[in-house]
Amino acid sequence: MAIKLTQKEADSLIAMLKKTVEKEIAFPHNKGRVEFDVVGDRREDVFVINISRKGINDAGASYQGRMRTRGVNLLRLDINPTSIHMNPDGEKITETHLHIYSEQHEMAFAIPFDIENKDLYQLCYNFFEKFNIIEPPNITQQLRITEV
Repeated sequence: MAIKLTQKEADSLIAMLKKTVEKEIAFPHNKGRVEFDVVGDRREDVFVINISRKGINDAGASYQGRMRTRGVNLLRLDINPTSIHMNPDGEKITETHLHIYSEQHEMAFAIPFDIENKDLYQLCYNFFEKFNIIEPPNITQQLRITEV
């Protein structure tokens, strides 16, 4: 059975100011993934941030924030120039879009996320701002074995 939040709970958790535990993270290459914790006001307010590059498109990435203890996804930014997302109401969202938890649809509903800057690192920091991470980690580029 899925754990649901009220809209008030979800909005409060998203709006909560958060600080990172990690001071630096390596941005994953295509097909890679990294995750790290951020903490809120109280000891029990721990969230997990995922940066995933699982898609076939090198320009794509997904940034997600979820509750560590309950596993509930709260916010996800999907970056993909060729993506099409269908909302539960039939609205079609193309390209980059933002999922924000709602009590009614959980993470099934998305809104367009217009980006002028296509830089995945800057978009990652934009996501951190949306999730209210006031002390984000420094993002470094991870070298491939062939680059070492």
